[in-house]
Amino acid sequence: MSQGKGRQVLFVLVGSVIFMAGWLTGQQRATTEKTTVHAVAWTVAEGATEQGLADFKRATEELITSMPGLRRAWVGKLRQPLVVGDITRTHGLVLEFDDVKSKEAYSNHPSRVPWAAVWSKVRVPRSTNFDVIGE
Repeated sequence: MSQGKGRQVLFVLVGSVIFMAGWLTGQQRATTEKTTVHAVAWTVAEGATEQGLADFKRATEELITSMPGLRRAWVGKLRQPLVVGDITRTHGLVLEFDDVKSKEAYSNHPSRVPWAAVWSKVRVPRSTNFDVIGE
Protein backbone atom coordinates (compact mmCIF):
# COMPACT_ATOMS: atom_id res chain seq x y z
CA MET A 1 0.00 0.00 0.00
CA SER A 2 1.37 3.41 -0.91
CA GLN A 3 2.03 6.08 1.69
CA GLY A 4 -0.77 8.28 0.29
CA LYS A 5 -3.31 5.43 0.42
CA GLY A 6 -2.29 4.53 3.99
CA ARG A 7 -2.76 8.14 5.04
CA GLN A 8 -6.27 8.21 3.52
CA VAL A 9 -7.22 5.04 5.41
CA LEU A 10 -5.90 6.56 8.65
CA PHE A 11 -7.95 9.74 8.11
CA VAL A 12 -11.09 7.71 7.42
CA LEU A 13 -10.54 5.63 10.58
CA VAL A 14 -9.89 8.68 12.78
CA GLY A 15 -12.88 10.48 11.27
CA SER A 16 -15.09 7.45 11.89
CA VAL A 17 -14.01 7.22 15.53
CA ILE A 18 -14.72 10.93 16.08
CA PHE A 19 -18.12 10.62 14.37
CA MET A 20 -19.09 7.59 16.48
CA ALA A 21 -18.01 9.29 19.71
CA GLY A 22 -20.17 12.31 18.85
CA TRP A 23 -23.09 10.12 17.85
CA LEU A 24 -22.91 8.13 21.10
CA THR A 25 -22.78 11.32 23.15
CA GLY A 26 -25.84 12.59 21.32
CA GLN A 27 -27.70 9.36 21.98
CA GLN A 28 -27.01 9.60 25.70
CA ARG A 29 -28.47 13.10 25.82
CA ALA A 30 -31.52 12.37 23.70
CA THR A 31 -33.64 11.21 26.62
CA THR A 32 -35.74 12.97 29.22
CA GLU A 33 -34.32 13.33 32.71
CA LYS A 34 -35.61 11.27 35.63
CA THR A 35 -34.50 13.79 38.27
CA THR A 36 -36.57 16.31 40.22
CA VAL A 37 -36.14 20.03 39.61
CA HIS A 38 -37.13 22.75 42.06
CA ALA A 39 -37.47 26.10 40.25
CA VAL A 40 -37.81 29.47 41.97
CA ALA A 41 -38.51 32.87 40.46
CA TRP A 42 -37.52 35.61 42.90
CA THR A 43 -37.00 39.35 43.16
CA VAL A 44 -33.75 41.04 44.09
CA ALA A 45 -34.13 43.28 47.13
CA GLU A 46 -33.70 46.99 46.75
CA GLY A 47 -30.21 47.80 47.92
CA ALA A 48 -28.80 44.33 47.27
CA THR A 49 -25.15 44.59 46.26
CA GLU A 50 -23.14 42.74 43.64
CA GLN A 51 -21.09 41.31 46.51
CA GLY A 52 -24.26 40.08 48.19
CA LEU A 53 -25.34 38.34 44.97
CA ALA A 54 -21.87 36.83 44.58
CA ASP A 55 -22.06 35.59 48.19
CA PHE A 56 -25.40 33.94 47.40
CA LYS A 57 -23.96 32.21 44.32
CA ARG A 58 -20.99 30.99 46.37
CA ALA A 59 -23.32 29.75 49.15
CA THR A 60 -25.35 27.89 46.52
CA GLU A 61 -22.19 26.21 45.21
CA GLU A 62 -21.38 25.14 48.77
CA LEU A 63 -24.93 23.84 49.21
CA ILE A 64 -24.37 21.43 46.32
CA THR A 65 -21.40 19.85 48.09
CA SER A 66 -23.15 19.57 51.47
CA MET A 67 -26.67 18.49 50.46
CA PRO A 68 -27.12 14.79 49.68
CA GLY A 69 -29.04 14.27 46.46
CA LEU A 70 -28.54 17.82 45.14
CA ARG A 71 -26.87 17.47 41.75
CA ARG A 72 -26.71 20.91 40.18
CA ALA A 73 -27.89 24.47 40.64
CA TRP A 74 -28.43 27.48 38.43
CA VAL A 75 -28.60 31.06 39.74
CA GLY A 76 -29.16 34.01 37.44
CA LYS A 77 -31.42 36.59 35.88
CA LEU A 78 -34.59 35.51 34.14
CA ARG A 79 -34.47 36.03 30.38
CA GLN A 80 -37.77 37.87 30.73
CA PRO A 81 -39.27 39.18 34.00
CA LEU A 82 -42.14 37.11 35.37
CA VAL A 83 -45.08 39.15 36.67
CA VAL A 84 -47.12 37.43 39.38
CA GLY A 85 -49.92 39.62 40.71
CA ASP A 86 -48.33 42.94 41.57
CA ILE A 87 -44.80 41.53 41.94
CA THR A 88 -42.22 41.26 39.18
CA ARG A 89 -39.78 38.37 39.50
CA THR A 90 -36.40 39.13 37.93
CA HIS A 91 -34.12 36.26 38.94
CA GLY A 92 -34.22 32.50 39.00
CA LEU A 93 -32.86 29.63 41.03
CA VAL A 94 -33.06 26.04 39.83
CA LEU A 95 -31.99 23.09 41.95
CA GLU A 96 -31.76 19.60 40.44
CA PHE A 97 -32.20 16.68 42.83
CA ASP A 98 -31.77 12.94 42.36
CA ASP A 99 -35.43 12.36 43.18
CA VAL A 100 -38.46 13.68 45.09
CA LYS A 101 -37.20 12.22 48.35
CA SER A 102 -33.95 14.23 48.06
CA LYS A 103 -35.91 17.40 47.29
CA GLU A 104 -38.15 16.87 50.32
CA ALA A 105 -35.10 16.29 52.56
CA TYR A 106 -33.65 19.62 51.34
CA SER A 107 -36.45 21.54 53.06
CA ASN A 108 -35.32 20.43 56.53
CA HIS A 109 -31.60 19.86 55.96
CA PRO A 110 -29.27 21.77 58.36
CA SER A 111 -27.15 23.07 55.44
CA ARG A 112 -30.18 24.93 54.13
CA VAL A 113 -30.32 27.29 57.14
CA PRO A 114 -27.06 29.26 56.56
CA TRP A 115 -27.66 29.20 52.79
CA ALA A 116 -31.16 30.65 53.21
CA ALA A 117 -29.74 33.35 55.50
CA VAL A 118 -27.34 34.49 52.76
CA TRP A 119 -30.16 34.44 50.19
CA SER A 120 -32.47 36.47 52.46
CA LYS A 121 -29.99 39.35 52.34
CA VAL A 122 -30.44 39.83 48.58
CA ARG A 123 -34.09 38.99 47.93
CA VAL A 124 -37.57 40.23 48.58
CA PRO A 125 -39.39 37.74 50.86
CA ARG A 126 -41.61 35.23 49.06
CA SER A 127 -41.06 33.75 45.67
CA THR A 128 -42.83 31.81 42.94
CA ASN A 129 -41.90 28.12 43.12
CA PHE A 130 -42.68 24.90 41.32
CA ASP A 131 -41.24 21.39 41.06
CA VAL A 132 -40.87 19.21 37.99
CA ILE A 133 -40.69 15.46 38.59
CA GLY A 134 -38.94 13.69 35.71
CA GLU A 135 -40.73 10.68 34.26
